[in-house]
Amino acid sequence: MKERLKKTLQSRAMKNGAYASAMCALMVVLVIVLNLFIGALPERYTQLDLTDSGVYSLSDETKKLCERVDEDITLYYLARTGGEDSRTLSLLQQYADLSSHIKVVQKDPVLYPTFGNQYEASDASLGSVIVDGGDRYRVVDYTDLYQQTINYETYQYETSFDGEGQITSAIAYVSSEDLPKLYIVQGHGESGISSTLSFGLTRQNMETDTLNLLTVDAVPEDADVLLIHAPTKDLSDDEAAKVTSYLENGGTLMLVTNYGEYSAAEMPNLTAIAAAYGLSAQEGIVIEGDSSAHLNQYPYYVLPTVLSHDITEPLLEEGSNVLVPLAHGIAIAETLPENVTTQALLTSSSQAYCKTDAYESNSLEKEDGDLDGPFDLAAVAENSETGARFIWLPTSYLLDADTDSLVSGANSDLVLNCFAWLADSKQSISIHAKDLSMSTITVPSDVANLLGLGITILLPAVLIGIGVGVWLKRRKR
Repeated sequence: MKERLKKTLQSRAMKNGAYASAMCALMVVLVIVLNLFIGALPERYTQLDLTDSGVYSLSDETKKLCERVDEDITLYYLARTGGEDSRTLSLLQQYADLSSHIKVVQKDPVLYPTFGNQYEASDASLGSVIVDGGDRYRVVDYTDLYQQTINYETYQYETSFDGEGQITSAIAYVSSEDLPKLYIVQGHGESGISSTLSFGLTRQNMETDTLNLLTVDAVPEDADVLLIHAPTKDLSDDEAAKVTSYLENGGTLMLVTNYGEYSAAEMPNLTAIAAAYGLSAQEGIVIEGDSSAHLNQYPYYVLPTVLSHDITEPLLEEGSNVLVPLAHGIAIAETLPENVTTQALLTSSSQAYCKTDAYESNSLEKEDGDLDGPFDLAAVAENSETGARFIWLPTSYLLDADTDSLVSGANSDLVLNCFAWLADSKQSISIHAKDLSMSTITVPSDVANLLGLGITILLPAVLIGIGVGVWLKRRKR
């Protein structure tokens, strides 16, 4: 009996069985260790984002902002245990992975019913996020994380996720020492700014206020940017003097004008302010003669060439199109004032022309007397001695929400980048909400037939062949 047991233990079958058992145990240990290791990795290394809009990824803009964070920030997630929104929770964890100064703390309203009171968030929805920077905080309500818009082609509501834009803006807000202030000049028939632009300015954490130059002795000292938006009347001599003094002391101004409303002859004071920075308006509407550089069937909706500048660099990196409707040209003086440098941001093609009587002409075709292009359609100027900065946009439609939607928000990105440059701000937030609609993969019939043949015939045949080969090899032993 003893000899038989010894012989059995020393048999080839027993050795193979022991080897197989040891290998199985080793593999189980390796899988457990690997699982623990992967579980400890940040989510950006363990989750692949295969969505077209990058729903589960953070932009470079967010990453750069988080790298600059040097004070502790806590992201309080108000959600019931077991009832978390996986998309929001994953997003918050990615922020924590980017910086050691950012941490995520979940607060269950059932366990901590009065927690939100200290942040004036007692009525915040479940799933909301409180971004606490110590000195400042911002409540991002759950209803702001998800947006619904109607698609007028299908007449169905589409949902998008604005988590990154909202949270990144809130982090920029709580981590900034000073928030830029924008004053919007009133009293000259100016147009109001669109809701899209207003929303963008809020996201940029730029405070806004209106300004009537007749009621103040000077432009307020806390004005980082002055906006004169589509005036229909000129500034008075006294108002122009206040704006000029503000610029001479290092102020910044954005001027937006429209053809048919702005006239150099009828607005000499505004014209003189622009001339001090080497800029003047060209009469007429720019018509684009190159069909590849305008909106289909609308040659006065120009798709200009975007030129390189700090303002336009994000647009160039993304390859975004800007749409400039019903614009007059901007001319840069051949001889610039002392210490002034001027540069175009947008320009038409050389096939463009300018109709000086656009609203009275019966045809958009080029006629005798029309000016030849190219034309500059946005320009910036800077005085190196005073530090003054000036931007001129030749149409208020650049700031229009409907126009902006035609180019997926690129117009508002451009305008907001202009404001950030004027305010000398490093925190320009141009992150758009990410579409959650599912994309359908359409497979051509010939490809579908080929795939069907491979799955139903070729793959089984290959597996059967491998099985037969293994069986024959074992039989020969």
